[in-house]
Amino acid sequence: MGYNDKIRLKLLGIGLLGVLLAVAGCGGSSGSARPMYYYTLDYSPPAVTMDRPLPYVVRVERFTAAPPFDTQRIMYADKGLHRNAYASSRWVAPPGDMLAYLLARDLQRARAFQAVIAPDEVLSPTHVVKGWVEHFVEEGGARPAQAAMRVNITLLDTRIADPVARILYQSSYSAQVPLAERTPAALADAMSAAASGMTAEIVHDIYNELAATRTAR
Repeated sequence: MGYNDKIRLKLLGIGLLGVLLAVAGCGGSSGSARPMYYYTLDYSPPAVTMDRPLPYVVRVERFTAAPPFDTQRIMYADKGLHRNAYASSRWVAPPGDMLAYLLARDLQRARAFQAVIAPDEVLSPTHVVKGWVEHFVEEGGARPAQAAMRVNITLLDTRIADPVARILYQSSYSAQVPLAERTPAALADAMSAAASGMTAEIVHDIYNELAATRTAR
């Protein structure tokens, strides 16, 4: 290898090193990085308990969600069909997961059944509650802006072999709560209030449905 070839290789190596350092410098700079904030749904469990627990074991499964709500992104709607997400804020878990665990907690605290099983538990239930989050968004076009959610609930009897006959109950629930201000924190507060009223209604409906079914038998 000649002298000129060696010089060219050295210059090429120096150039590549410079590019790598520049890329590393851009990626490693934390001065311009925006912190990510995480929000959850939170409210006190219902204070009312049922007169007597029914002799059933109920499992609340993880809720599914319609796009674009099957995500941790905090979605808002300005007008019409336009949807966007807060850039530096996220839910700690997808809405379906948060709502399923809250409903399981509230069913348990209400002493409605012999046992209530959370989504991750493996015990065999007599009944299963499934949910589908149809709507979970900040509606900025409303005056004032509001937190809006809509959830579809299905109650199944796992002891019945016929997949149609095992469906005991199906209903849709919706709630809207005004925002104190248009921020992710205010949205989390309003969504929590909406979830509180909604899960209380679902708990009573599931209990009443199974109480009526047991009496009919």
